[in-house]
Amino acid sequence: MKIGIIGAGKVGGGLGRLWVRAGHQVLFSSRHPKRLRVLVEKAGPGAHAGDVGDAALFGDVILLSPNFWGVDNALEAAGPLKGKTVIDVTNPVDWNLNGRTIRSLTPSTTAGEELAKKLPTAHIVKAFSTIPASFIPHGIYRTGEFQRLVVFYCGDSLTSKVVVHQLIADSGFVGLDAGRLQMAKELEAPGRLYQAGLIGIAQAKRLLNQLTGSVPNAALAPNVSHEPAPIEEASTFANYISGPFALLGENGNQRANG
Repeated sequence: MKIGIIGAGKVGGGLGRLWVRAGHQVLFSSRHPKRLRVLVEKAGPGAHAGDVGDAALFGDVILLSPNFWGVDNALEAAGPLKGKTVIDVTNPVDWNLNGRTIRSLTPSTTAGEELAKKLPTAHIVKAFSTIPASFIPHGIYRTGEFQRLVVFYCGDSLTSKVVVHQLIADSGFVGLDAGRLQMAKELEAPGRLYQAGLIGIAQAKRLLNQLTGSVPNAALAPNVSHEPAPIEEASTFANYISGPFALLGENGNQRANG
């Protein structure tokens, strides 16, 4: 699969390296492509660098992972992304004058839904917004079927969600479909699926069931076990933040320093 990454920081860079390792072709982009040389070398064969326009042309799938306040500039450089699957990992957060993290959108909308308005011919899937950036490189080391941690995702295109489900698996996690794109309110800070942190599949299904009454589109997750995970399922969210959603960094996913 050809993947264009817009925003090659800790989230985009980390996921891109995992997808190269899984055999995908990945183009990392930046306003300064020469600065991506070390990242591309570390990622290995299958990794490329370019500007945002290059990533938009290269990828059948686009990972959109700039800081939330940089989304409009990224989209201006990327163009309409017509027909492409766009994975939105952003969280609509900003900092106030006191240095505290605040939500930068009204409660009536979400970053995912606003992105869909700006890219009406693309297929938006919200994913990876619930995973701390610092943990992304480590998911592949939890190799047991019952040890893998959940990445919730949501969107309105069934075909694109199947693609994203596979990419989640290729990055070392297990995907769980949370439903339509309007469920992004729960995947973004400070939503309840976001606050759940790093959890296994059994706990994730129980939580999603509480929110929706059922686990939707279960057929999209053929590798998801219905058996309880033998790992400790207490949320590790507290290991990454203190307060409602403090210490957020890139994309709102960075819940700890480093």
